[in-house]
Amino acid sequence: MSTDQNTGFDAEYLRTWTEPDPERRAAVIEELWAADGTMSVSSLGITLEGVDAITAHIGRVHDDMIAGKGLRFVYDQELQSGDATLLRWSMLAPHGEAVGRGADLVFRDERGMVTAVHMFMGVD
Repeated sequence: MSTDQNTGFDAEYLRTWTEPDPERRAAVIEELWAADGTMSVSSLGITLEGVDAITAHIGRVHDDMIAGKGLRFVYDQELQSGDATLLRWSMLAPHGEAVGRGADLVFRDERGMVTAVHMFMGVD
C-alpha cells in the first residue's frame, strides 16, 4: 500500500514520519500518541519513553532519511489483532527501489492512542 492509498490509522501513523513541517509533525504525534507511550527500535537497541523523546527521534529520522536522502516509506501490509496493528513497510529510494524493510507492531489503548511501538528493521 502506498502513502497515496492509505486511509485511517495507517495514514496518520505514517504522517508522523513523513510530514515535512516539524510543528505539524509534532502536532500529529501529539494527537496520535499517549503521553507516556514507548517506542522500541531494534536496530538501535533503544526504548524511547514519552512523546517528547519520540517526537525528537522521529524528527531525526525524518531529517536524515526523508529530507536528507529523499527516501520514501510505504506500507506493504497491515494486519489487526485486538489492540495490536502490524505495519510492514518498505523504505524506497527516490527511483523506487526498496533499500530497507521493516515492521512496526503498534499497540493502542481503548481511545485509539498509541501506547507502544516495537520497530523491527531488516524484515523481508
